[in-house]
Amino acid sequence: MLVSGSVNQIAKTTPRPDRNPSVWTGSLYCLFYFLCAGSYMPFLYVHLSDQGLSGKQVGLLATLAPIMTVALSPLVASVADRRRIRVRVAQVGMVCVAVTMFMFRFPTKFGGLAALMVLLALFSTPFSSVGEGLIARMAHRNGFNYGAMRLWGSFGFAVTALICGFVWDRLGFKTMFLISAVLFVVPIIVIGFVEEGPVIPAQERRPARTLLLDRGLLLLLVGVVLSSIANSLSGTFSGIYVRSLGGSNLFVGAMWAISAMAELPTMFYSNRISDKIGETAALLSAYAVMGLSFLGYSLVRDPALLLVLCATKGMGYGLWLTATVRAVTRRTAEEWASTAQSMLTICLMGLAPLIAGPVGGLVHDAISPAAVFAVSAASLGAACVVVVFAWRLGGHNLRTARRRSM
Repeated sequence: MLVSGSVNQIAKTTPRPDRNPSVWTGSLYCLFYFLCAGSYMPFLYVHLSDQGLSGKQVGLLATLAPIMTVALSPLVASVADRRRIRVRVAQVGMVCVAVTMFMFRFPTKFGGLAALMVLLALFSTPFSSVGEGLIARMAHRNGFNYGAMRLWGSFGFAVTALICGFVWDRLGFKTMFLISAVLFVVPIIVIGFVEEGPVIPAQERRPARTLLLDRGLLLLLVGVVLSSIANSLSGTFSGIYVRSLGGSNLFVGAMWAISAMAELPTMFYSNRISDKIGETAALLSAYAVMGLSFLGYSLVRDPALLLVLCATKGMGYGLWLTATVRAVTRRTAEEWASTAQSMLTICLMGLAPLIAGPVGGLVHDAISPAAVFAVSAASLGAACVVVVFAWRLGGHNLRTARRRSM
């Protein structure tokens, strides 16, 4: 099977995980971290567009975060793993992001905005992936449902995206950057209570290069890159597309909120879905749902219809994200938790946006904003082909996948 198997099989030893303080710590971190993200992420590129930047310039700035992710994530994660300072690294990253968000209140020209986008890229994804790895690994180690914790992040993102869309329409984006910076105080504190992880003696540690020798993991990551191109295009250009159709900032926030709320059921039941049909089939189902939704994006011209498609896309995204994180976590060793997460982050937030930013900008300017989402659908179609090919190459059927899944 493409994504079955595990280096460390961890039994479910917690009969009532809802009573374990670690569950609540992880859930609270997801909630408050994504509360912060929802306050600015749906509107950041809209702000850049409002400052007079073209689609090509927005696409260029969208490549900064993936460049930093590819360049720095493995280094930051490996240092955090080797020295067991994962919590401290995550806290430092969030402090620096908060300061950068506050500074966004001042520049209005391309040069100043680009400089701040560099700083945001430097400290956001490479450092935040360490925190996400802590949560995912804690869930795997204790037999918790990762999706049940992560869904609080989607809920928090949905709430702030909707509320902030309404507020920023009236107060403007300068207020957004101030409030977003202040909100980061809470997750900075909460992450301090997350488990660092067990100490693995040096003589028992597997070399990090073993991650690159796992063919199943590498094939999974290829599918992640292709599917993440679609999501990156959507994240960068959906707000701009809505504005081009006459929608307001409130409508932009509503789109993100509806999509995030639609993720909740599939995140919660992602383990059951994967156990029932196999992780490969679960991933293919998620790709298909998201691909059809983005195809609908490219065809409709009524903003109201986008809300329905957002809900459908969110359901696919919730299954896709949790099934992918679960598969990567199960295939990697405890001592390289952050390093494995950095590999996933490079695919999600590095290579995929690095491709999607320039391509989306060119398609946006040369054809139309709607054509960007046709590219998203095509990318997810390619992801399906890769996963099916890998599945056939492995010679496993879905019945075998079901027996081997946890």
